[in-house]
Amino acid sequence: MLTDENKASRVAMCQAMLSRDKGMNSGFFSSVVTMDETWMPVFNPEMQSAQWKHTNSLSPKKFRVTNSAEKMMVAMFWDSEGMILTHCVPKGTTVTGKTYEDVLRRKFLPALRKKWPKKAAAVLFHHNTPPHRAACVHQFFDDNNFEVVPHAPYSPDLAPSDFWLFPTLKDTLRGRTFSSRSALATAIFQWSQRTPKGEFAAAMQSWRQRCEKCVCLQGDYVEK
Repeated sequence: MLTDENKASRVAMCQAMLSRDKGMNSGFFSSVVTMDETWMPVFNPEMQSAQWKHTNSLSPKKFRVTNSAEKMMVAMFWDSEGMILTHCVPKGTTVTGKTYEDVLRRKFLPALRKKWPKKAAAVLFHHNTPPHRAACVHQFFDDNNFEVVPHAPYSPDLAPSDFWLFPTLKDTLRGRTFSSRSALATAIFQWSQRTPKGEFAAAMQSWRQRCEKCVCLQGDYVEK
């Protein structure tokens, strides 16, 4: 349940972004690069037992392997024009400020410059988790002329990856079987490439509308 302080923080964040959007002729939300991480389950395929049977014996039982407990963390960077980077965190890797900064420096920044070679500065929206607040991450942003948009706590309804990207991705892949982490990674990449750009742009416009509704609701959740 949101406290009064939480609601005030949400309203302040939304008002700040809406003010920026008004000053940019409704271009702020479409200019933001957003990122987040999520866990994706690695499923095992259904398996059929193979054995000889007599003519009068019962058919061999069919065994279904339950969903694997193994999961893969995926970090996705995107904007209103589509996906910029999909990074599958290597198995056994703990996400820290240093590992996050390494992904930003070695993978995200080159991908961003390739997509937007003339963009001198970038606005990034990400969750306020400890790895994202690390000193080395802040130094990276300062060195590369990044502006970070504040994220209000307890606000998945105001985070585009939470209210659109990840639910849509997981709904699309639900029920499919993957034999390995690499097979799952390929499916995620293919989904990101096949999703029309218009859907990414619509998600960013929905973000603006959600911010407007949050202000009207005095900080309460946009959807319950």
